[in-house]
Amino acid sequence: MKKFYIYTLGCKVNNCDSNKIANVLASFGFIISSSEEADIIIINSCAVTAESVRKTRQNINKFKKVNKNCFLILTGCAIIFKQFLDNKNIDLICDKKNLINKIRQKFEIFAQNKEINFINSNDRTRAFIKIEDGCENFCSYCIIPFVRGKIKSKNLEEIDIECNKLFDFGFKEFVLTGINLGKYGQDLNLDLIDAIKIARKYCKRIRLSSLEPDILNKKFIDNLCLFDEICPSFHLSLQSGSDRILKLMNRKYNVNFYLELISYIKNKFENATFSTDIIIGYPGETDEDFENTLKIIKKVGFIKVNIFPFSPRPLTKSYSLNQINLKLKKYRVKKAIEVSELISKKVISCFIGKSFEVLFESKEKNNIFSGYSRNYIKIKYKSEENLCGKIKKVIFLPEFT
Repeated sequence: MKKFYIYTLGCKVNNCDSNKIANVLASFGFIISSSEEADIIIINSCAVTAESVRKTRQNINKFKKVNKNCFLILTGCAIIFKQFLDNKNIDLICDKKNLINKIRQKFEIFAQNKEINFINSNDRTRAFIKIEDGCENFCSYCIIPFVRGKIKSKNLEEIDIECNKLFDFGFKEFVLTGINLGKYGQDLNLDLIDAIKIARKYCKRIRLSSLEPDILNKKFIDNLCLFDEICPSFHLSLQSGSDRILKLMNRKYNVNFYLELISYIKNKFENATFSTDIIIGYPGETDEDFENTLKIIKKVGFIKVNIFPFSPRPLTKSYSLNQINLKLKKYRVKKAIEVSELISKKVISCFIGKSFEVLFESKEKNNIFSGYSRNYIKIKYKSEENLCGKIKKVIFLPEFT
């Protein structure tokens, strides 16, 4: 019986893709194993940054070194780079669309058990459901539209089947995810609210993954807050706190729009929290641009900021632009991380003493269990009862923060 191992880099969408691949391979009779013992190793790559491409290359060589006889497959966004064509450690470079057929041909697989389902997600507490792929925004720094293509939405029947299956498996929380989630359904004459209506039939806690600010408006938010199942934690990609840089990035909003959006959501959702992505060191970023970004981090009060140093990507408009000084970029990244972590601690401390419904995911030492509130505050709670996989209303206590 053949064994397989999947190594995934990048976003939650990539993780969903890997999970789907694992499901299909399991239905063929393959068994998941370690990289050292696998007959097939699949690297599901990411191309968003130069660092992710470096990690892809590094792991190709590492896996082949410890398992010389494996059939190593490279898939995912990084397959567009020519550097991998000459890598002798790769046995097959293939997009995800044709991956399964290529494996079937290689290993002469014909039978399939469609009843097998391979689940790999947080001990069945939180399930990620990919409902959209592709992006057509063409931000000047982003390679994703070139590697993921146009928007492609999963139809409502497929979403219903997947949600039903995950409910039967016992998942307590669904996370709807996509490359440009807010654009879900524009190719099917649907919208994100239609997908939410399906998910809420099966689950009382629904999260939305990263949303682009420009697609949000008051009507959408008004509709969103009608659903009690929606968790009030919002990841809204900011990228920069400077209007000048946002324009250079080809982002379709300005700082005032973003701040008004945050304010409107806070008024509609009790205890709402926010997270974001920020790129530091975009070509031409001045001290003033950087300071404006820090000001927005402080003003919004994000509980989590993903800080990325600008990474020039082939095919994008910003690829050939003059880079800012590397030492300066590193300093700004360090400073931004320090500020965002300090702000995060301050914001989270404001919730101490409040009561929250927590979905507990893991057990730590001394009967302390940890999980997340609906607004994505990590909460620890001591209990003699095994709380893993359970939702329990508890008070956020300072001694466990």
